[in-house]
Amino acid sequence: MSEKRILIILGGIYHDFEGFTSAVKPVLEAAGHSVEATYALDKLISLNEADYDLVLSYTSLSRHREGQHDTHPENLTQEQTAGLAHWVRNGGAFLSVHCGTVTSKPNPAFKALAGGVFVKHPPQFTFMVYPMHREHPITAGIEAFSVKDEFYIQDYEAGLEIQMVAMHEGTAYPMVWSKRECSGRVAHIAMGHSKAVWDLESYQKLMLQTVDWLTT
Repeated sequence: MSEKRILIILGGIYHDFEGFTSAVKPVLEAAGHSVEATYALDKLISLNEADYDLVLSYTSLSRHREGQHDTHPENLTQEQTAGLAHWVRNGGAFLSVHCGTVTSKPNPAFKALAGGVFVKHPPQFTFMVYPMHREHPITAGIEAFSVKDEFYIQDYEAGLEIQMVAMHEGTAYPMVWSKRECSGRVAHIAMGHSKAVWDLESYQKLMLQTVDWLTT
């Protein structure tokens, strides 16, 4: 795996953004990548002027359910969304992890790019995540594994390639998906609310292989 320059974008509510960075950044760096983490979402506007290979989103841009006043953005702006989409379609790589698909305002352009948006999740519980039978570089050598996590139910686009699924109340939901986006690549990993997931060996392997596929 050759060195890649990765930009992690963070921000929003309900999630431990610093904890995610502290857990995932060393894993990526140990694999030889350079990693920059930021809350400055406007960096998405000028990606063409930077030398990043991959943008990783761990953002939860949502209005507070309890009505508390927050200063964080509730969505990517139109300019930020357009900047990211343009960069990806011209050969960039985009990975949304867990809450990276959370947004409280309609943003069809982001949904089309990411492949889906968060709808809801039940209280955390332990569930199994299963790789699909069809082989893919993202899940090569990864067997089904158990996580205690938020089970994300999402509104996802047609035409995605599903790499992993999980079951809830008799229905299978996609947990990992990928797609090509013009000259670029996009993937989503729905698991990843806490350190209990980030520290799993299978999860870390999944993360590294997803980065590798996206930037190949």
